[in-house]
Amino acid sequence: MSVSKKYLSIQPNNVPSSGKVSFARGNPILTVTLGRQDAMLDLSSLRLAGDLNIWRDAAGTLHPTDAAAVELQASHKLGAYGVIDQLVFRHAETKQVIEHIRHYGRFMASYLPVMAGMQDVAGHLGETALIYPNYQGFRDSVVRNTRESQFCIPLPSGLTLGSSSKLPLSKIPLEIEIHLAPDSQFFYSSDATTGNIANCFYELSNLEVACEVAYGESSPDTGVMSFNSITSYFSTLESTNSIINFNLGLSKVLASFVNFVPASFVNNLSQDGFLTYMPSLAPNAVGTGEGGVADLETISFLRNGERFPSAFEVTSVRDATNLTPVVDSQVIKGFMSSIIPEKMHTRTTASPLNTNRNFTVNNNTATGYRYIPDTGGVYGVGVLYDQLDSEGVDFSNSQFSIQMTNGLTDGNPISAYLFIKSKVSVAWSGSSGVQVIS
Repeated sequence: MSVSKKYLSIQPNNVPSSGKVSFARGNPILTVTLGRQDAMLDLSSLRLAGDLNIWRDAAGTLHPTDAAAVELQASHKLGAYGVIDQLVFRHAETKQVIEHIRHYGRFMASYLPVMAGMQDVAGHLGETALIYPNYQGFRDSVVRNTRESQFCIPLPSGLTLGSSSKLPLSKIPLEIEIHLAPDSQFFYSSDATTGNIANCFYELSNLEVACEVAYGESSPDTGVMSFNSITSYFSTLESTNSIINFNLGLSKVLASFVNFVPASFVNNLSQDGFLTYMPSLAPNAVGTGEGGVADLETISFLRNGERFPSAFEVTSVRDATNLTPVVDSQVIKGFMSSIIPEKMHTRTTASPLNTNRNFTVNNNTATGYRYIPDTGGVYGVGVLYDQLDSEGVDFSNSQFSIQMTNGLTDGNPISAYLFIKSKVSVAWSGSSGVQVIS
């Protein structure tokens, strides 16, 4: 039988008659269904396309300008990805969840700078994903655009990136669910004041999911598809000896990483909730250095209370006798390797320019975080468990922990977003249906 390939363009199921979708107007979830059909879906070809409009008034008639709502900003390193809060893939009929990535914007805030170089950002990513090298470019080209900004973006996830197989839609019809981010998370103020931007909101239109399917390929009645899934967790740091603990329940963990943002920034229109910088002291408090960094002095990854995979703790290059602003190269190397193994890493925007300690988590100063060059701050803590990307480490009955001693002396709560990469299998058969094995 000859194989023919076709490109499908599918509109979301729940778009209102106006064709416009926004979190502010009560449309927080988009659902796209690829129904049961005799075709093989190329998961890497999935694209979300549409138009992005930004309005400064509740009626949705006025755009921000250099004279009205001048404080309005949004994350230039996320672009169109900033509107996605959660990404869910599930069986379209039984509703079994195949992969669910919470805090998707936080995940992409680390993934994109690590995986894309400045040439990508200055080139095709600006056209397809509305990602810009700095906040001024994004503000002038997207936020203050008097027309809609078009985008067409892939949906990076374990399922779309970590599988070498095609998905048989005749056995596993797919439903894609996209949860939109609140406007208070998507936007932020350049000077921490919100009086002029309180009614601003984003709006999506002409939405569709495009993909490639192949007809005529044989699909066995039973089969298994393996991929590297992304699982997300949330914790808070508030003391100088901070510990993140989770029972993952995953048997094939390949890597993990965590990024940080002050808890007061999350869903706060006055600050950038997608910031990925070092833990920090509270801005404007006496003796805190106007939001200066709270240095991570030591970092240890643990398994059942024992240091693992390294038997030593990573120590910062900065201490009380050496107040250097330079980057902790070992920390950044481990962080980037947890996203992509070093042997496969070919380009990145992470550099000593945007991973150092020269900036403050305070937008009202000349060293504020929006002035960090090369798409903004790129910082996180991570570990790679399996350099060969094979079977990983079994945490099904073991406790996962990260212990960090730091300079959080003022009790300023820091939100820590933890992402685990693990190997997951989806098995299907005519008699027992579909099973997700983690």
